[in-house]
Amino acid sequence: METEKVVIVGAGYSGLNAYYELGNHVVKTLIADKAQLVFYTAYLQKLMFNKNIKYTANIKPTITSKVKEIDLERKTVKIENGTEIQGHKLILAIGCKRERQLDIIGRIIGKDRVSISVENHLDEYLGIQLAFYLRKLNKEVSYYGPVLKWLGEKVSTKVLELLEKNGIRLSEKSDDIIPACDPNEIIGDFLATNDKLEYKNDVFVIGDMIKNYPKLGELAMREGIYVGRLISRKINESFKPIFINIIDTGKGEAIHIRSNVPWNGNFESVRVSKLRAIMKRFIERYYIIRKGKMGILYNL
Repeated sequence: METEKVVIVGAGYSGLNAYYELGNHVVKTLIADKAQLVFYTAYLQKLMFNKNIKYTANIKPTITSKVKEIDLERKTVKIENGTEIQGHKLILAIGCKRERQLDIIGRIIGKDRVSISVENHLDEYLGIQLAFYLRKLNKEVSYYGPVLKWLGEKVSTKVLELLEKNGIRLSEKSDDIIPACDPNEIIGDFLATNDKLEYKNDVFVIGDMIKNYPKLGELAMREGIYVGRLISRKINESFKPIFINIIDTGKGEAIHIRSNVPWNGNFESVRVSKLRAIMKRFIERYYIIRKGKMGILYNL
């Protein structure tokens, strides 16, 4: 019997964790365009405060090459030199393009008066984090949006309280809109999945490629771990998404949010403490040291 071959395209948060989780009974191939992981939470710290902080980690993909073409029917990946790699199962973890986001954020940093909103409400956590960081830089900051109501009333109420406490007022419009990230041109769109993160039979989609999911690193890692375990036959249940994020107020405390409300659940938790701010700094360093592997933080 032929050994099962699994091809993973993309070595970001989700792709790496799928690769790490796959069992030894499969032949796994990890394809990435560079042998480097960028941890965007740490990168945002460097961008905002010009800190001497490490935000990349060297990784070891099986194949380091740009991808020219992906055939979802045949489950083949054509790389830059024309070689085709075929798998019995294909995991798409190619992320999304953040150039427009980063360009706008770079422009916003240079302004003294800022009114922030996001193009896609699922990116609100990023807009609110940016608002807190800009306030730390003594900018005049306002925010326009539902303030995470889609994560639950409890979450929204607490975040609104912290915005007001830190001098960030709500506005009726915004001049500084953070755009949504763009789909990777190889596929050209975000893809919807079933309850086991399959786009079609034996083609899995994880990370920022999933349609109508938050583009959140913590969630992407859980998706990668889930698919790795599913293919390795360690589990067979449906994926249970949960939104988990720590928003740093910039004033020595942070907001720890956990919610499954966006997926028709009724769980929401929001905690504010100095410990959460320390946790966020720890997380920024942990994933660099661990080369993106979620490990013990799965239980955070």
